[in-house]
Amino acid sequence: MPEVLVATPLKHFAVTKPYNFSDGISIRELAPILWDISIVKGYVSEHEREYLAEAKYWLCAGKEVEHVFGDVGDDLYSKATYAAWALQIICPSGAKHAFLKFQKSDKGYDNVGSKHPKELCSTLLGRVTHLEDQGLERYFDAVYTGTQRAFLEKIVRLQNPISLIEHGMQVGNVPISVLLFVMGLDILFMAGEIRTFVERLGGFLGLDSYVFPPDSIMNLQPNTTVRDVLNDLYEFRNIIAHGQEIPETPYRQKCCLVSTTGSPINRVDYTHAELMLESALFMLTTSLRKIFVEGLFDKVKEPGRWREKLKQYEHRYKDTGGLSVIKTRGR
Repeated sequence: MPEVLVATPLKHFAVTKPYNFSDGISIRELAPILWDISIVKGYVSEHEREYLAEAKYWLCAGKEVEHVFGDVGDDLYSKATYAAWALQIICPSGAKHAFLKFQKSDKGYDNVGSKHPKELCSTLLGRVTHLEDQGLERYFDAVYTGTQRAFLEKIVRLQNPISLIEHGMQVGNVPISVLLFVMGLDILFMAGEIRTFVERLGGFLGLDSYVFPPDSIMNLQPNTTVRDVLNDLYEFRNIIAHGQEIPETPYRQKCCLVSTTGSPINRVDYTHAELMLESALFMLTTSLRKIFVEGLFDKVKEPGRWREKLKQYEHRYKDTGGLSVIKTRGR
């Protein structure tokens, strides 16, 4: 039977080989694509078409059908979107985020439809962190399944943070992106104010845990821990949400992102506000990945059970010196 699939291109450095996952999801090469007769040709610029044509690997959601016509296979757009979100939860490195529907024929892959959400912007650390180094093969099925369940079962506490990751990566504005990512964390941890936010997230992730993974180029571990950013992050959120002017200190000041060995990681100007953006994004994706991989979905699904679990994280935070940390920092 003929195959129909919806696919989205991956960045050139994203993966080095094909993958087969559950539920018809795969990462593979699509060649040849019949660009001369493609539907998308009339909807994108020449530059965008060249980008699509140069993509080696595509994230695909596919299935075999008796006949390909009309809206047959349109359900795969949702699956491909869940898969694309899962990749960002594993490694928030940005993406073209265009979804093309193909029919496989004897001549190649015929593009018969497309959807074009806004591109997902990358960040400094997102550009130097690669999917395969962050456990793509190990974590994908669990993260994809959790993402899909969140939307099929309409679990708003999980749906909204995932959607806010997408919106925050699309907007291309540092303060607004920070606000959206922290909103996602706020929803996920049922916080609503700074002390609850700090205690629950600090206890969940661990105050001394690194916010960022080692980069994939120089293998440098950024020396930024959860305790370093939690308070500033929520205060920055409050400033933005209440329409106040962003203070020069510390948010608009330049800062240096360094590794655990003291090596500089940012070779370009980098502000404290940008550190807040990356911290919020990586802590949100790490939290979602942890929930999906460690089997916490059903607890998050039920507010009462999740609230009880959150109390445990509050106690863990206090047991690891959280209160003294807040006090010495003058918060």
